[in-house]
Amino acid sequence: MDLVSMLLKNMTTESSLGALAGKSGASADSIEKAITSAIPSLIGSMTKNASSADGAKSLAGALAQHKDTNDISSQIKNADELDGGKILGKIMGGGKDDFISQIAKSSGMNIGQTNSVLSSIAPALLSSISAAAKPDTAESIAKEKAAKESKDDSFLGGFFKNFMKDPDDKEEKAAAGGADLLNILSKLM
Repeated sequence: MDLVSMLLKNMTTESSLGALAGKSGASADSIEKAITSAIPSLIGSMTKNASSADGAKSLAGALAQHKDTNDISSQIKNADELDGGKILGKIMGGGKDDFISQIAKSSGMNIGQTNSVLSSIAPALLSSISAAAKPDTAESIAKEKAAKESKDDSFLGGFFKNFMKDPDDKEEKAAAGGADLLNILSKLM
């Protein structure tokens, strides 16, 4: 299972959606729409940020600070939304407010609810990526094997090959971005 699919599966369980509904006051359906829209964009931005040496170092540092091993719904329920807001700011940069507005519009939530949901999932997002990026996980071992078998295993070659296939296929781009992000991180950790 690719990184984006794993995150979506874990963050849209009944218990995760219930925890987010309790914190934000939004409906589970709206929250699921928000998460489904947000995760691929967040992974894409993280991958873009991590493509530079400074960005990769910054992300590795953030992942080192977020290693919660509790289940996702517990992480969401206990999330520090202030920390989550800072994480969103680092990931999205100056586009954070536009990103939140876009997710609010697509999900039917207001800005406050959307900010609460995204700020609550951000620490769990980093903890999940941190766990997935460990060199000894089954997913990272499979990725390493696939990279060795690939004809073009350079980062930029793989990045552009994966991201430039079909500009309208968001799921394919997000899955590729998740794989690229884990590839970058596996080299740092």
